Formats: sequence, C-alpha cells, structure tokens
Amino acid sequence: MLLFLLYVVLSTSGLILVKLGSQATAIHFTNAVFSFSMSLTTIIGFLCYMFSFVLWMVIISKSEVSYIVPLGVACTNIAVLLGSKLILQEQVSLGTVIGTVVIIVGIVIIQLAK
Repeated sequence: MLLFLLYVVLSTSGLILVKLGSQATAIHFTNAVFSFSMSLTTIIGFLCYMFSFVLWMVIISKSEVSYIVPLGVACTNIAVLLGSKLILQEQVSLGTVIGTVVIIVGIVIIQLAK
C-alpha cells in the first residue's frame, strides 16, 4: 500500500510539475541548429514521473492487474484533479465533479468486491 501511495504522489507531482514548468520550456531553431531549453521544474517533474513509472512496474508485478490498474488510474486521476485545482488554480466544472464522484463510487465498488 505504501508503494501504491508513493506511486500516486510521484505520478501526480510529475504531471503537475511538468505543467508548471512548461511555461519556461522553449524550442529554438537558430541557424539551422536545434536548441532546446527546459526549466528545473520540468526536469524534476520528468524525474518524478519516470520514477513513478518504474514503481508502477514493481506494483503491477506484485498485484492482480485487473484490480490494481483501475485503482491506480482512478486514484491518480482524482489526485491530478485536486492538484490542478489547488496548485494550478484550474477551474473545475460540474461535469468534472460528477465524473469524480463516479470514479470514487467505482473505487468503493472495487474495494467491496475484493
């Protein structure tokens, strides 16, 4: 369970940090030479997301895929929604709230069926 929570935190953090750092990311073509610059925030976001992927492979190898994948996707989606609202100050529509409630109900059903 600890690995799963760490996966959700790292995956969500990675996505949000990449979004935060994306304003400073730039691609330049100078005299036919390709140049790419990336902010430290974006680099840290990529590292978090890459580490979460490795962790996800470990989690999948030790769990039932039919159980852990829906749970992982649902928890990560909810965490990203909360992070985007709280950190990125994004708007959350009524449809998004309804969809999140449906996801939470799905998580409860998965847990009860287990």
